Amino acid sequence: MAVCSNCGADVPSDQQFCMTCGTPAVGRAAASVPMPSLSVEPSATRSEGLAGFWWRVLSFVIDSIFVLIISELPAHYLKFGFYPTVVVSTVVIFLYWHLLVAYRGGQTLGMRIVGITIVNADGRGKVNPRQSAIRAAVYSALVLVGSLYHYRTYAHPTAAQSRRLGEEAFILFLLLVPHFLDLLWSAWDKQKQTVHDKAARTVAIRESKVRS
Repeated sequence: MAVCSNCGADVPSDQQFCMTCGTPAVGRAAASVPMPSLSVEPSATRSEGLAGFWWRVLSFVIDSIFVLIISELPAHYLKFGFYPTVVVSTVVIFLYWHLLVAYRGGQTLGMRIVGITIVNADGRGKVNPRQSAIRAAVYSALVLVGSLYHYRTYAHPTAAQSRRLGEEAFILFLLLVPHFLDLLWSAWDKQKQTVHDKAARTVAIRESKVRS
């Protein structure tokens, strides 16, 4: 038999409260009345760990420099024409983004430098070659659309040529819109995905380790 800590009255062993003053029996009430269980788990929001827009821009700039070195400069020195250069550049872009993402841990060189990794849209699995190929194909196609129009320049344009240059610049701008819209999409998308990410069901994360 326990003793009430408040009034000193005896409290039977099967009682949780003192029959005299109502004080909970010491060591008995807390044990017999379970506390509510609150499950505290890490937030499962998809925004956590996703690579931000400016990190992706930095990665894109670095990758563009590598692609320029690989394709544009040799084509320039070998005196390729405009359209052969476009074809070579498009092929290089596709292979660069496909092979590195598929077989080098989901990272291009630019992504590796800034710490970005491409993974499945669930944020856990690694990208497979099919996803990587779809992703690279969509991106290459959008780049190709913006590269097909040959914008001419004149050393000393006449008034008519200046008007024509204005028209051609507007056409070139329209053809470049899909490419830049693809890159800008991650700025407002909830999952920080570009259009080619959505096509391949991938996301870009910025973590030290990809969970498998």
